[in-house]
Amino acid sequence: MSIKYHLMLRLLIASLLIVGGGTWLGYKDTQLEIRELFDAQLARSARLILSMVQADEGQSDFSSIQRYLDENQISTEELDYSAEENREPDSGHVYVTKLAFQIWDNLGNLILKSENAPIQPIAGEKNGFDNKTFLANDWRVFSLYSHNHKYRCITAERVDVRNDLITKLSDDLFLLFITLIPALSIVMWLAITQGLAPLHNLASQIGRRDASKLDAVSDINAPTEIQTIAGALNSLLSRLSQALDRERRISSDAAHELRTPLAAVRLHAELAKKSTTESDRNTALNHVLQSIDRTTHLVDQLLTLAKLEPEVFSKNLATLNLNSIVIEETAMLAPMAHRKNIELSVDELADAFISADNTSLRLLIRNLLDNAISYTQDNGIIKVKVRSTNGSVNLIIQDNGPGISAEQRERVCERFYRIGDSEVPGCGIGLSIVMRVVELHHATLKMSRPAGGTGLNVTVSFPVD
Repeated sequence: MSIKYHLMLRLLIASLLIVGGGTWLGYKDTQLEIRELFDAQLARSARLILSMVQADEGQSDFSSIQRYLDENQISTEELDYSAEENREPDSGHVYVTKLAFQIWDNLGNLILKSENAPIQPIAGEKNGFDNKTFLANDWRVFSLYSHNHKYRCITAERVDVRNDLITKLSDDLFLLFITLIPALSIVMWLAITQGLAPLHNLASQIGRRDASKLDAVSDINAPTEIQTIAGALNSLLSRLSQALDRERRISSDAAHELRTPLAAVRLHAELAKKSTTESDRNTALNHVLQSIDRTTHLVDQLLTLAKLEPEVFSKNLATLNLNSIVIEETAMLAPMAHRKNIELSVDELADAFISADNTSLRLLIRNLLDNAISYTQDNGIIKVKVRSTNGSVNLIIQDNGPGISAEQRERVCERFYRIGDSEVPGCGIGLSIVMRVVELHHATLKMSRPAGGTGLNVTVSFPVD
C-alpha cells in the first residue's frame, strides 16, 4: 500500500473509534439526562397535585379539583399514541396522555385519579421512585406523602414515553454519525492528497535525474519535513556527483598515463624480439621490466588515491601518537636511504597526539620521505622533526637536495605533474596523494627553502582540538 492509503486507513479507523465512541457516550449521557429530567418532572407533578389537594382540604369532597383536572385534560383517558392524528393534540403534547396519578388519604381511600389509572394503588407505601407494571404497560411511578401524612400522591409515567424520546435522539445521533463519517473521509482524502503533493513533486524531480544529471532538487515552498528529506538527498547527490567525477577523472588520467608506460613496454619488447645479440636483448628486457615496475607503481598510486574517500576516512578517525608513527615509517624507509648513503634521522620529537586515520597518515609520511630520499643526492641529509605549538602539531621533513623553485611548489601537488628536468623515476602522483590526506585531516602543507640555503622544507600542520 501507498502512504496515502496507510494514512487514510488509520485515520478512518481512528475517526470511527473517536466519533463512534463519542456518539455512544453522548447517547448514554443523553439517556441518563432524559430519565433524570422525566423523574424530576414526575416528582414535581406529584408535589403540585398534592399541594392542590391540601389547599382544597376544607371542601366536603374534591369534586372541584376533579372538575378542574378534567377541564385541563390532566385526567383524560389514554389515547392511541400510534395514531397519526394524536401526534399533536389540541390540548398539548401527546406525552401528556402517557401520565397517570392517584390521590389516597390516610384511611386508604382513593379520592382522586386520572382516568388512565387503576383503582388499586400503583406504588408501594414508601416515598420515592419505583418501576411498576399495570394495565399491560411498564410505568415509572413516584409516591409522595404530605407533610402531615394525611394524603399520598402517586404519579406515574409510561416507560415507553422515555424510550421513545431516547430512540428519537439516538436515531438523530446515528444519522449524524453515518453522515459525518463519509464527510470526514472525503475531507481526510483531500487533505492527505494535498499534504502528500510535495512528496510527489520531490519524486518527480528525482525521476528526472540520471547519472549525467545529479543537480540538487528544489525544496522551495516545501514543508519542513520535505525540506529535511530534500536536504539529505541533495547532500547524497552532491557526494555521489563528486565520487563519479573523481572516478571519471581518475579513469581518464589512468587511461592517459598508462598509455605511455604500456607503449614503452611494447616498444622494448619488440626491440628485444628483434635483437640479434644477447647484450641488446638483455638491455631491452631490462627496459621492459623498468616500464612494468613504473606501470605497477602508477596503478598502486591510482588505487591508493581512489581509496581516499571522505566517508570511509571519517569512520576511521582515532587519537594517534604522531611520534610513534614517524619513527616506524622512518625506520621502514631507512634501507632505501642507506643505499644512497643518505643520513636519515629523527631530530626532534614533541608530545604529539592528533585525531587522524592511521592508514592515510602513514601514507602521507611514507610519500614525503620517499620523495625526499628519491630527490636527495647521494650522501645527502634528511631530518624529520615533530613540533607542538599552540593549536597545532607540525611534522617537518627537511632535506638538502635540489629543492623546488617557488614557481613550481604549487604545481608539484597536482596529479601527474613532474618537474621537467627530473631524472628520478615516478608517475607524479605522490604529492597529490599527500595533499589529499592533508585536506581530509583539515591540515595545511607548506613548502619552503631551509635556512641553510639548498634543499626543501615540507611542513604539515595538523590542528589540535
